[in-house]
Amino acid sequence: MTEEVQQNWIANFWRRIGALFIDTLILGLVGFLLGLAIEATFVQIGGWGRLIGFGIALAYFGLMNSKLCNGQTIGKRLLNLRVVDLDNHTIPLIKSVLRYIVLAAPLYLNGAQFSNKALLSYLMYPLSMIVFGGLFSIIYLYIFNRVTRQSLHDLAAGTLVVNANIEKQEVGKVWKPHLVIVAVFFVAAAVAPALTGKLAQNEPFKDMLAVQSALSNEQEVTYATVTTSTTTFSSVNEGSKTTTYVTAQAVLSSNKVSDVELARKLAAIVIQNFPEAVNKDALRITLTYGYNIGIWSQWSNYTHIFNPGEFAGSE
Repeated sequence: MTEEVQQNWIANFWRRIGALFIDTLILGLVGFLLGLAIEATFVQIGGWGRLIGFGIALAYFGLMNSKLCNGQTIGKRLLNLRVVDLDNHTIPLIKSVLRYIVLAAPLYLNGAQFSNKALLSYLMYPLSMIVFGGLFSIIYLYIFNRVTRQSLHDLAAGTLVVNANIEKQEVGKVWKPHLVIVAVFFVAAAVAPALTGKLAQNEPFKDMLAVQSALSNEQEVTYATVTTSTTTFSSVNEGSKTTTYVTAQAVLSSNKVSDVELARKLAAIVIQNFPEAVNKDALRITLTYGYNIGIWSQWSNYTHIFNPGEFAGSE
């Protein structure tokens, strides 16, 4: 049996992506409406808000991809797709929930606001394996596993996404090198923190962590990040010009993104904890207010730019 015949029953890449896009729009609308109602609560709980979105999405996909809803989310129903097991039966609720957890855990953990202590602990090893190993594996299998079209969550749950109006057909097996590549992704992701841990011992990186910690301790700040960067601009008349920056982003508990005095206060903290910043060309303080619940996010940003030299000698 050829791959072309198999794909008459197995849903193709674009139909699956189309169904996921529709479902994402629906969940986004739910998140938007919740944000209108309880924005202040989402801002207050900060990074934990992603758990709310995860819970809503888990209920949606877990319930609707199960036999309770004939294996069809709204997106799948509109595109005539269905989640089934290898015997073409819709799956029980518990298997549907586990299937979604495998898919969603890397997505929701990626970008989560972990403390510096957590990021430099042994917790980073399983987190790295789940986030990076999971994300690379999911994307890789979505694109390259063209026989069964099973991504990581389908392989874990023993499911297929099929065209609902086509009779069951025999399908081939996943090409074994695909599984080897997935294993490599997970192994590489699991050992990566050992390399980043060594990087964290370097002075510039340690200084960045100290600045981030000092900023996060401010009452108005719920989370902060600090980076250094360099840009080069070339023109015919002036030649190449390089500009160096220190950029700090502070997520605020109240909407004070345009507060110049607050930005100046945070800039002074950067200089106090990272004296090398005085030698940079510019110090950028980006004040951010908003929330991210995974299925919807809303942010307001304002970047204040200072000359690091004006803070020289400050204590």
